[in-house]
Amino acid sequence: MDCTKIWAELQDAIKTAVEAEVSYTVHIKPAKAVSFEDSVFTIAVPSSINRNMIEFRFKNKIESILEAYTGQKISLHIILEDEIGQFMGNNEESDETDNSESLHTHKRELSINEKYTFENFVIGSSNEYAASAAISTSENPGRIYNPLFLYGNSGLGKTHLMCAIGNKIKKEHPDYKVVYITTENFTTEFVECIKNYKMDEFRKKYRTADVLLVDDVQFLQNRDGFQEEFFHTFNDLHSMNKQIVLTSDRMPQELVKVEERLITRFSQGLTFDITVPDYDTRLAILRKKAELNNYRVGDDILQYIADRIKSNVRELEGALLKVISIGQLSHKEIDIDLTKFAIDSILPKDGIVKITPDKIMDKVSTFYNVTKEEIMGKSKVNSLVVPRQVAMYLCSKLTDMNAGMIGKTFSKDRTTVLHSVEKIERYLTSDKTMKTNIDYIIKDLQSL
Repeated sequence: MDCTKIWAELQDAIKTAVEAEVSYTVHIKPAKAVSFEDSVFTIAVPSSINRNMIEFRFKNKIESILEAYTGQKISLHIILEDEIGQFMGNNEESDETDNSESLHTHKRELSINEKYTFENFVIGSSNEYAASAAISTSENPGRIYNPLFLYGNSGLGKTHLMCAIGNKIKKEHPDYKVVYITTENFTTEFVECIKNYKMDEFRKKYRTADVLLVDDVQFLQNRDGFQEEFFHTFNDLHSMNKQIVLTSDRMPQELVKVEERLITRFSQGLTFDITVPDYDTRLAILRKKAELNNYRVGDDILQYIADRIKSNVRELEGALLKVISIGQLSHKEIDIDLTKFAIDSILPKDGIVKITPDKIMDKVSTFYNVTKEEIMGKSKVNSLVVPRQVAMYLCSKLTDMNAGMIGKTFSKDRTTVLHSVEKIERYLTSDKTMKTNIDYIIKDLQSL
């Protein structure tokens, strides 16, 4: 597919999804489509502020729109315009390598984000044990905490710690083969290798790693023998004392789609959760972010943001970026009034974030690995019917909407909504897995 054509055709949908016209005009409209390969859609933007704002506030929405258009799971990759030459050069080099070498140098192999280090990770009461374990793991790979399993809600720093481990090991042991992959990419590559009869190359790539970093294992799918393959890869590496680090949005015992033998393996090392940062940690994170990016922001501004934004690190950094962006665009000094204006556009004045149907669909679609558009659609396949019914049930329990209002939101009639709610209620009395799933989604929503 022509990435430029796709990007042009989706601008109206993206503009509507972003809602704030100034955000679209300043941060998204200047973006250029660069490439669309292996389910990765790459765009280039003029500045780091554009990139950061899209990354923190709009990436999920844009990915959903791309997924609805292409019919496949998409990862949005954002680079700066002055990086286009290097990016395209790397792709060309990878293409040539693919023709002659194995999957060890496959062009879709993800690289560790070099910006994620222990030096710029802020340690507080919410993550101190996880951070301590990560540092120890990087100093003694494969010897003490193996596997290391880090879990917690989105945006709390799991990927940062995982990449910090990889970056430190690469620095201290340059001869080590350190492989970082998301579960989604791992699964996609596995399926492609099955189809193309390249499983020997797949196994060579992963089973010869000295350090394997796997992000978001909650998305492990039990299809086409993938969990069987993952199990043997895990066992081979573990038996040779090769370091394995895993992240998830929930603890191993709550991975209801994962085989019991894998859950047992995940739990046999060290498991740590990362929770929502307290005020002091949030303030320290903002100070570190301002220092790293040379933002000239008064401490009273940072204190105000830390007091208002309490959900996660990603939202915290996104709020700071919004304050900086508004100051730069309006050519005004960043004072407390400007900061209040920026933050109030994100949060209601009482500081309470209400659970809305849109937020419910965001969480449900992420949990079930489907798109919001699929939930809102008419397909009656079970993989979509259940998430749709769960979303309707949560709207009935967590909002003040009646069945008619919920029906309008989902383009269904009132009877369908009532039937869906009753069906989920019956599931909850007899299906332990369903209860675990819904309890997790509610917990995630309440942490916003």
